[in-house]
Amino acid sequence: MMYSRFSGALALCILRASASVTVRKTNEGPTGYEIDFKYTNTTAIRVLIGGGLQTFSDQFHTTLESRAWYNPHDYKPGDIYVSFGTQDGDYEWPYEMTSEGDGLWTYTTPLPSGIYSYAYLVDCDYAPNCSIDTGQLVIDPDLPPFQNVQGDQVASSFQVPFSARFQGTDDINANFDYALPASKKYRGTVKSVNYTSPGSIHPAPDVHHCGLYLPAEYGKIEGKKYPLLYLSHGANGNGNDWENLGRMSSIMDNLIAAGHIEPTVVVMPSFYNLDDTLPRFIMGNKSNSAPAPASPQVRENYQKYLFPWVEEHLEVCDEPACRAFAGLSMGGRLTYEMYVNATDYFDYFGLFSPATDSPYVDAAALAANPALAQKGIFVAYGLYDFVFNFGRDVQRALSALNIGYLSRVTPFGGHFWNTWQDELWWFGVKALWKPIPFSALTGR
Repeated sequence: MMYSRFSGALALCILRASASVTVRKTNEGPTGYEIDFKYTNTTAIRVLIGGGLQTFSDQFHTTLESRAWYNPHDYKPGDIYVSFGTQDGDYEWPYEMTSEGDGLWTYTTPLPSGIYSYAYLVDCDYAPNCSIDTGQLVIDPDLPPFQNVQGDQVASSFQVPFSARFQGTDDINANFDYALPASKKYRGTVKSVNYTSPGSIHPAPDVHHCGLYLPAEYGKIEGKKYPLLYLSHGANGNGNDWENLGRMSSIMDNLIAAGHIEPTVVVMPSFYNLDDTLPRFIMGNKSNSAPAPASPQVRENYQKYLFPWVEEHLEVCDEPACRAFAGLSMGGRLTYEMYVNATDYFDYFGLFSPATDSPYVDAAALAANPALAQKGIFVAYGLYDFVFNFGRDVQRALSALNIGYLSRVTPFGGHFWNTWQDELWWFGVKALWKPIPFSALTGR
Protein backbone atom coordinates (compact mmCIF):
# COMPACT_ATOMS: atom_id res chain seq x y z
CA MET A 1 0.00 0.00 0.00
CA MET A 2 1.46 3.35 -1.02
CA TYR A 3 1.07 6.16 1.49
CA SER A 4 2.45 8.97 -0.62
CA ARG A 5 4.35 9.31 -3.86
CA PHE A 6 6.27 12.20 -5.27
CA SER A 7 7.21 11.80 -8.92
CA GLY A 8 6.69 13.34 -12.32
CA ALA A 9 9.74 12.75 -14.46
CA LEU A 10 10.46 16.46 -14.73
CA ALA A 11 13.88 16.34 -16.35
CA LEU A 12 16.68 18.77 -15.74
CA CYS A 13 18.02 18.94 -19.26
CA ILE A 14 21.44 20.27 -18.33
CA LEU A 15 22.02 17.56 -15.73
CA ARG A 16 19.97 14.94 -17.59
CA ALA A 17 18.46 14.07 -14.22
CA SER A 18 15.09 13.03 -12.86
CA ALA A 19 14.05 11.52 -9.55
CA SER A 20 11.26 10.16 -7.37
CA VAL A 21 10.74 9.38 -3.71
CA THR A 22 8.08 6.91 -2.63
CA VAL A 23 6.98 6.29 0.97
CA ARG A 24 5.54 2.76 1.06
CA LYS A 25 3.53 1.12 3.82
CA THR A 26 4.92 -2.41 4.10
CA ASN A 27 3.19 -3.86 7.19
CA GLU A 28 6.56 -5.40 7.93
CA GLY A 29 9.43 -4.60 10.24
CA PRO A 30 11.49 -2.89 11.21
CA THR A 31 9.32 0.29 10.94
CA GLY A 32 6.28 -0.62 8.83
CA TYR A 33 7.41 1.77 6.08
CA GLU A 34 10.11 1.83 3.42
CA ILE A 35 11.30 4.74 1.31
CA ASP A 36 12.37 4.18 -2.28
CA PHE A 37 14.74 6.72 -3.82
CA LYS A 38 15.20 6.69 -7.59
CA TYR A 39 17.51 9.16 -9.26
CA THR A 40 18.42 9.20 -12.95
CA ASN A 41 21.64 10.89 -14.00
CA THR A 42 23.30 9.49 -17.09
CA THR A 43 26.63 11.24 -16.45
CA ALA A 44 27.13 10.31 -12.77
CA ILE A 45 29.81 7.86 -11.70
CA ARG A 46 28.82 7.78 -8.02
CA VAL A 47 25.77 9.11 -6.11
CA LEU A 48 25.29 9.52 -2.35
CA ILE A 49 22.22 10.66 -0.42
CA GLY A 50 23.20 13.59 1.80
CA GLY A 51 21.33 16.03 3.99
CA GLY A 52 19.09 14.99 6.86
CA LEU A 53 19.00 11.24 6.20
CA GLN A 54 21.08 10.57 9.26
CA THR A 55 21.52 7.74 11.70
CA PHE A 56 19.88 6.56 14.90
CA SER A 57 20.80 6.00 18.51
CA ASP A 58 18.72 5.13 21.58
CA GLN A 59 18.23 6.68 24.97
CA PHE A 60 20.52 4.15 26.64
CA HIS A 61 23.51 5.07 24.48
CA THR A 62 23.01 8.82 24.03
CA THR A 63 24.35 11.75 26.06
CA LEU A 64 25.12 15.35 25.21
CA GLU A 65 28.61 14.19 24.20
CA SER A 66 28.16 10.69 22.74
CA ARG A 67 25.75 8.46 20.85
CA ALA A 68 25.46 5.12 19.07
CA TRP A 69 25.41 4.75 15.29
CA TYR A 70 22.53 2.53 14.14
CA ASN A 71 21.60 2.03 10.52
CA PRO A 72 17.87 2.50 9.79
CA HIS A 73 17.77 -1.14 8.60
CA ASP A 74 18.60 -2.11 12.21
CA TYR A 75 15.88 0.11 13.72
CA LYS A 76 14.25 -1.00 16.97
CA PRO A 77 11.26 0.67 18.71
CA GLY A 78 12.59 3.49 20.86
CA ASP A 79 15.49 4.36 18.56
CA ILE A 80 15.82 8.10 18.13
CA TYR A 81 16.98 10.25 15.24
CA VAL A 82 20.24 11.93 16.24
CA SER A 83 22.05 14.59 14.20
CA PHE A 84 25.24 15.15 16.21
CA GLY A 85 28.38 13.30 17.18
CA THR A 86 31.69 12.22 15.67
CA GLN A 87 30.99 9.57 13.10
CA ASP A 88 31.94 6.00 14.00
CA GLY A 89 34.92 5.08 11.84
CA ASP A 90 33.25 1.84 10.75
CA TYR A 91 29.96 3.48 9.78
CA GLU A 92 29.47 4.44 6.14
CA TRP A 93 27.49 7.64 5.73
CA PRO A 94 26.20 9.42 3.63
CA TYR A 95 24.40 6.42 2.16
CA GLU A 96 25.57 5.13 -1.20
CA MET A 97 23.05 4.59 -3.99
CA THR A 98 23.21 1.56 -6.26
CA SER A 99 23.66 1.86 -10.02
CA GLU A 100 20.98 -0.12 -11.87
CA GLY A 101 22.35 0.76 -15.32
CA ASP A 102 21.20 3.30 -17.91
CA GLY A 103 21.90 6.10 -15.42
CA LEU A 104 19.35 4.88 -12.83
CA TRP A 105 20.46 5.04 -9.19
CA THR A 106 18.38 3.54 -6.37
CA TYR A 107 18.34 3.28 -2.60
CA THR A 108 15.69 1.77 -0.32
CA THR A 109 15.59 2.13 3.45
CA PRO A 110 13.11 1.73 6.28
CA LEU A 111 12.48 4.85 8.36
CA PRO A 112 10.29 5.56 11.39
CA SER A 113 7.91 8.47 11.84
CA GLY A 114 9.42 11.90 11.27
CA ILE A 115 10.62 14.56 8.87
CA TYR A 116 13.61 13.77 6.66
CA SER A 117 15.54 16.06 4.33
CA TYR A 118 17.90 14.96 1.59
CA ALA A 119 19.85 15.92 -1.52
CA TYR A 120 21.88 13.95 -4.03
CA LEU A 121 25.67 14.19 -3.89
CA VAL A 122 27.01 13.45 -7.36
CA ASP A 123 30.60 12.28 -7.84
CA CYS A 124 31.35 13.57 -4.36
CA ASP A 125 34.17 12.11 -2.26
CA TYR A 126 33.83 14.46 0.73
CA ALA A 127 30.38 15.86 1.48
CA PRO A 128 31.42 19.23 3.04
CA ASN A 129 33.17 20.18 -0.21
CA CYS A 130 30.16 19.38 -2.40
CA SER A 131 27.74 22.26 -2.91
CA ILE A 132 25.37 23.82 -5.40
CA ASP A 133 28.33 26.00 -6.40
CA THR A 134 30.43 22.98 -7.37
CA GLY A 135 27.47 21.32 -9.09
CA GLN A 136 27.84 18.21 -6.93
CA LEU A 137 24.90 18.88 -4.61
CA VAL A 138 21.72 18.28 -6.62
CA ILE A 139 18.28 19.00 -5.21
CA ASP A 140 15.60 16.52 -6.21
CA PRO A 141 14.21 17.95 -9.48
CA ASP A 142 10.80 16.31 -8.93
CA LEU A 143 10.38 17.27 -5.27
CA PRO A 144 11.80 20.81 -5.16
CA PRO A 145 12.06 22.55 -1.80
CA PHE A 146 9.84 25.35 -0.60
CA GLN A 147 11.97 28.43 -1.26
CA ASN A 148 11.86 32.05 -2.40
CA VAL A 149 14.53 31.90 -5.10
CA GLN A 150 16.68 29.02 -6.30
CA GLY A 151 19.54 28.38 -3.88
CA ASP A 152 17.65 29.50 -0.78
CA GLN A 153 17.28 25.84 0.27
CA VAL A 154 19.70 22.95 -0.16
CA ALA A 155 17.43 19.97 0.51
CA SER A 156 14.03 18.50 -0.24
CA SER A 157 12.01 16.75 2.46
CA PHE A 158 9.30 14.20 3.17
CA GLN A 159 7.33 13.02 6.20
CA VAL A 160 7.01 9.36 7.23
CA PRO A 161 3.91 8.18 9.14
CA PHE A 162 3.87 6.38 12.48
CA SER A 163 3.13 2.67 12.89
CA ALA A 164 2.15 1.75 16.44
CA ARG A 165 2.69 -1.92 15.60
CA PHE A 166 6.32 -1.54 14.58
CA GLN A 167 7.40 1.74 16.19
CA GLY A 168 5.35 1.84 19.37
CA THR A 169 7.12 1.44 22.71
CA ASP A 170 6.52 2.30 26.33
CA ASP A 171 9.97 3.91 26.49
CA ILE A 172 9.33 6.93 24.29
CA ASN A 173 6.64 8.44 22.04
CA ALA A 174 8.06 9.37 18.65
CA ASN A 175 4.78 9.74 16.74
CA PHE A 176 5.00 12.74 14.39
CA ASP A 177 1.71 12.21 12.56
CA TYR A 178 0.63 15.72 13.58
CA ALA A 179 2.94 16.88 10.77
CA LEU A 180 1.13 14.83 8.10
CA PRO A 181 -1.45 16.63 5.93
CA ALA A 182 -4.72 17.46 7.67
CA SER A 183 -8.09 16.85 6.03
CA LYS A 184 -8.70 19.17 3.07
CA LYS A 185 -11.17 21.28 5.05
CA TYR A 186 -8.38 22.50 7.32
CA ARG A 187 -5.47 22.84 4.89
CA GLY A 188 -4.19 26.37 4.80
CA THR A 189 -1.91 27.89 2.20
CA VAL A 190 1.79 28.61 2.53
CA LYS A 191 3.91 30.77 0.25
CA SER A 192 7.06 32.83 0.15
CA VAL A 193 6.44 36.56 -0.21
CA ASN A 194 8.55 39.69 -0.65
CA TYR A 195 8.17 43.00 1.14
CA THR A 196 9.85 46.38 0.99
CA SER A 197 12.76 46.61 3.40
CA PRO A 198 15.21 49.44 2.66
CA GLY A 199 18.81 48.24 2.85
CA SER A 200 18.01 44.56 2.26
CA ILE A 201 20.42 42.79 -0.09
CA HIS A 202 18.37 39.63 -0.80
CA PRO A 203 16.43 38.59 -2.80
CA ALA A 204 16.80 42.06 -4.38
CA PRO A 205 18.00 45.50 -3.30
CA ASP A 206 15.59 46.97 -0.74
CA VAL A 207 13.42 43.85 -0.93
CA HIS A 208 13.29 41.17 1.76
CA HIS A 209 11.34 37.93 2.03
CA CYS A 210 9.38 35.85 4.50
CA GLY A 211 7.32 32.68 4.55
CA LEU A 212 3.59 33.15 5.05
CA TYR A 213 0.96 30.68 6.27
CA LEU A 214 -2.74 31.54 5.96
CA PRO A 215 -5.32 29.28 7.62
CA ALA A 216 -7.94 27.59 5.46
CA GLU A 217 -10.71 30.04 6.29
CA TYR A 218 -8.59 33.16 5.70
CA GLY A 219 -10.34 35.58 3.34
CA LYS A 220 -13.67 33.76 3.55
CA ILE A 221 -15.14 35.60 6.54
CA GLU A 222 -15.63 39.27 5.80
CA GLY A 223 -13.93 41.60 8.23
CA LYS A 224 -12.35 38.88 10.38
CA LYS A 225 -8.93 39.63 11.86
CA TYR A 226 -6.67 36.71 12.77
CA PRO A 227 -4.19 36.06 15.56
CA LEU A 228 -0.60 36.39 14.38
CA LEU A 229 2.43 34.23 15.10
CA TYR A 230 5.92 35.20 13.99
CA LEU A 231 8.03 32.04 13.68
CA SER A 232 11.79 32.43 13.26
CA HIS A 233 14.43 30.15 11.77
CA GLY A 234 17.88 29.68 13.30
CA ALA A 235 21.50 30.21 12.28
CA ASN A 236 22.37 29.33 8.68
CA GLY A 237 18.71 29.28 7.72
CA ASN A 238 15.95 31.48 6.34
CA GLY A 239 12.22 32.04 6.47
CA ASN A 240 11.47 29.03 4.26
CA ASP A 241 13.02 26.53 6.71
CA TRP A 242 9.96 26.03 8.87
CA GLU A 243 7.92 24.82 5.91
CA ASN A 244 10.60 23.05 3.91
CA LEU A 245 12.27 21.25 6.82
CA GLY A 246 9.58 21.35 9.51
CA ARG A 247 6.20 21.05 7.72
CA MET A 248 4.83 23.86 9.85
CA SER A 249 1.75 24.28 7.65
CA SER A 250 0.60 20.73 8.41
CA ILE A 251 1.31 21.22 12.11
CA MET A 252 -0.72 24.43 12.15
CA ASP A 253 -3.53 22.80 10.14
CA ASN A 254 -3.72 19.95 12.65
CA LEU A 255 -3.58 22.27 15.68
CA ILE A 256 -6.52 24.19 14.23
CA ALA A 257 -8.43 21.04 13.20
CA ALA A 258 -8.09 19.59 16.71
CA GLY A 259 -9.31 22.82 18.31
CA HIS A 260 -6.06 23.49 20.14
CA ILE A 261 -5.77 26.97 18.64
CA GLU A 262 -8.02 29.24 16.65
CA PRO A 263 -7.12 29.87 12.98
CA THR A 264 -3.85 31.80 13.04
CA VAL A 265 -1.70 33.60 10.48
CA VAL A 266 2.01 32.73 10.63
CA VAL A 267 4.81 34.94 9.30
CA MET A 268 8.24 33.32 9.03
CA PRO A 269 10.81 36.11 8.58
CA SER A 270 14.44 35.85 7.45
CA PHE A 271 17.04 37.57 9.61
CA TYR A 272 20.01 37.32 7.23
CA ASN A 273 20.75 39.90 4.51
CA LEU A 274 18.69 42.67 6.12
CA ASP A 275 21.50 45.06 5.19
CA ASP A 276 25.10 45.02 3.98
CA THR A 277 26.79 45.24 7.38
CA LEU A 278 27.53 41.49 7.22
CA PRO A 279 28.56 39.24 4.32
CA ARG A 280 25.76 38.12 2.05
CA PHE A 281 24.30 34.77 3.11
CA ILE A 282 22.74 32.38 0.60
CA MET A 283 22.19 28.88 1.95
CA GLY A 284 22.93 27.13 -1.33
CA ASN A 285 26.47 28.42 -1.83
CA LYS A 286 29.71 28.56 0.08
CA SER A 287 28.81 31.69 2.01
CA ASN A 288 27.09 29.56 4.65
CA SER A 289 29.65 30.58 7.26
CA ALA A 290 28.30 34.15 7.31
CA PRO A 291 27.76 35.33 10.91
CA ALA A 292 24.23 35.87 12.16
CA PRO A 293 23.25 39.48 12.85
CA ALA A 294 22.83 40.63 16.44
CA SER A 295 19.33 40.13 17.82
CA PRO A 296 18.80 43.83 18.73
CA GLN A 297 19.65 44.78 15.13
CA VAL A 298 17.12 42.26 13.79
CA ARG A 299 14.43 43.38 16.22
CA GLU A 300 14.86 47.02 15.25
CA ASN A 301 14.70 46.15 11.54
CA TYR A 302 11.53 44.09 11.96
CA GLN A 303 9.92 46.83 14.02
CA LYS A 304 10.74 49.39 11.36
CA TYR A 305 9.84 47.44 8.20
CA LEU A 306 8.35 43.96 8.69
CA PHE A 307 5.78 44.54 11.43
CA PRO A 308 4.21 47.59 9.72
CA TRP A 309 4.09 45.73 6.39
CA VAL A 310 2.30 42.78 7.97
CA GLU A 311 -0.23 45.03 9.71
CA GLU A 312 -0.94 46.87 6.46
CA HIS A 313 -1.18 43.91 4.09
CA LEU A 314 -2.67 41.08 6.15
CA GLU A 315 -5.97 40.65 7.98
CA VAL A 316 -4.42 40.34 11.42
CA CYS A 317 -5.44 41.71 14.80
CA ASP A 318 -3.54 44.64 16.23
CA GLU A 319 -3.42 43.83 19.94
CA PRO A 320 -0.61 42.19 21.95
CA ALA A 321 -3.10 39.59 23.21
CA CYS A 322 -3.28 38.05 19.74
CA ARG A 323 0.37 38.37 18.73
CA ALA A 324 3.16 35.88 19.43
CA PHE A 325 6.83 35.47 18.57
CA ALA A 326 8.64 32.13 18.59
CA GLY A 327 11.83 30.76 17.10
CA LEU A 328 14.41 27.99 17.16
CA SER A 329 18.05 28.20 18.23
CA MET A 330 19.26 31.69 17.19
CA GLY A 331 15.59 32.38 16.51
CA GLY A 332 14.99 31.46 20.16
CA ARG A 333 17.62 34.04 21.07
CA LEU A 334 15.72 36.55 18.93
CA THR A 335 12.51 35.55 20.72
CA TYR A 336 14.14 36.35 24.04
CA GLU A 337 15.18 39.74 22.62
CA MET A 338 11.55 40.38 21.67
CA TYR A 339 10.43 39.36 25.16
CA VAL A 340 12.80 41.80 26.84
CA ASN A 341 12.69 44.72 24.38
CA ALA A 342 9.39 44.36 22.48
CA THR A 343 7.44 43.30 25.56
CA ASP A 344 4.42 45.47 24.86
CA TYR A 345 4.01 44.27 21.26
CA PHE A 346 3.57 40.55 22.02
CA ASP A 347 1.84 38.58 24.76
CA TYR A 348 3.23 35.14 23.82
CA PHE A 349 6.79 33.92 23.38
CA GLY A 350 8.04 30.48 22.33
CA LEU A 351 11.73 29.78 22.88
CA PHE A 352 12.61 26.54 21.08
CA SER A 353 16.16 25.28 21.76
CA PRO A 354 17.11 28.89 22.56
CA ALA A 355 20.73 29.85 21.87
CA THR A 356 20.56 32.55 24.52
CA ASP A 357 23.29 34.14 26.59
CA SER A 358 23.53 36.18 29.77
CA PRO A 359 22.65 38.65 31.10
CA TYR A 360 19.10 37.47 31.73
CA VAL A 361 16.20 39.30 33.31
CA ASP A 362 16.73 40.18 36.95
CA ALA A 363 14.92 42.08 39.67
CA ALA A 364 16.03 45.45 38.28
CA ALA A 365 14.78 44.57 34.78
CA LEU A 366 11.43 43.42 36.19
CA ALA A 367 11.06 46.57 38.27
CA ALA A 368 11.69 48.68 35.17
CA ASN A 369 9.36 46.56 33.01
CA PRO A 370 6.65 44.86 35.16
CA ALA A 371 4.91 43.56 32.02
CA LEU A 372 7.63 40.88 31.80
CA ALA A 373 5.73 38.96 34.48
CA GLN A 374 2.40 39.12 32.64
CA LYS A 375 3.28 37.21 29.46
CA GLY A 376 2.82 33.68 28.13
CA ILE A 377 6.29 32.13 27.97
CA PHE A 378 7.11 28.65 26.67
CA VAL A 379 10.70 27.38 26.96
CA ALA A 380 11.57 24.09 25.27
CA TYR A 381 14.70 22.15 24.34
CA GLY A 382 15.75 18.59 23.65
CA LEU A 383 17.09 16.19 26.23
CA TYR A 384 20.20 15.78 24.04
CA ASP A 385 20.25 19.36 22.79
CA PHE A 386 23.57 21.21 22.95
CA VAL A 387 21.66 24.31 24.13
CA PHE A 388 20.17 22.34 27.03
CA ASN A 389 22.00 24.47 29.60
CA PHE A 390 21.02 27.72 27.85
CA GLY A 391 17.37 26.76 28.11
CA ARG A 392 17.83 25.93 31.78
CA ASP A 393 19.51 29.31 32.35
CA VAL A 394 16.46 31.09 30.93
CA GLN A 395 14.20 29.05 33.19
CA ARG A 396 16.32 29.71 36.27
CA ALA A 397 16.17 33.45 35.62
CA LEU A 398 12.38 33.37 35.24
CA SER A 399 11.93 31.15 38.30
CA ALA A 400 14.08 33.45 40.43
CA LEU A 401 11.60 36.23 39.70
CA ASN A 402 8.50 34.03 40.14
CA ILE A 403 7.58 34.59 36.49
CA GLY A 404 5.33 31.79 35.30
CA TYR A 405 6.25 29.81 32.19
CA LEU A 406 5.64 26.44 30.57
CA SER A 407 8.45 24.00 29.91
CA ARG A 408 8.96 21.15 27.44
CA VAL A 409 11.99 18.86 27.42
CA THR A 410 11.67 16.84 24.22
CA PRO A 411 12.64 13.33 25.38
CA PHE A 412 14.17 12.23 22.06
CA GLY A 413 15.46 15.66 21.06
CA GLY A 414 18.78 16.91 19.84
CA HIS A 415 19.27 20.19 17.99
CA PHE A 416 17.29 19.19 14.95
CA TRP A 417 13.95 19.42 13.18
CA ASN A 418 12.24 16.53 14.91
CA THR A 419 12.77 18.43 18.16
CA TRP A 420 11.41 21.69 16.75
CA GLN A 421 8.37 20.00 15.23
CA ASP A 422 7.63 18.60 18.67
CA GLU A 423 8.10 21.98 20.33
CA LEU A 424 5.90 23.86 17.86
CA TRP A 425 3.16 21.25 18.35
CA TRP A 426 3.22 21.46 22.14
CA PHE A 427 3.52 25.26 22.06
CA GLY A 428 0.21 25.22 20.19
CA VAL A 429 -1.43 22.58 22.35
CA LYS A 430 -0.46 23.99 25.75
CA ALA A 431 0.53 27.64 25.43
CA LEU A 432 -0.55 29.62 22.38
CA TRP A 433 -3.52 31.93 23.00
CA LYS A 434 -4.11 30.43 26.47
CA PRO A 435 -4.96 32.78 29.39
CA ILE A 436 -1.98 34.68 30.76
CA PRO A 437 0.07 34.92 32.87
CA PHE A 438 0.77 31.20 32.91
CA SER A 439 0.28 29.25 36.10
CA ALA A 440 0.32 25.65 37.32
CA LEU A 441 -3.12 25.20 35.78
CA THR A 442 -2.20 26.40 32.28
CA GLY A 443 -2.62 23.70 29.67
CA ARG A 444 -4.20 21.25 32.12
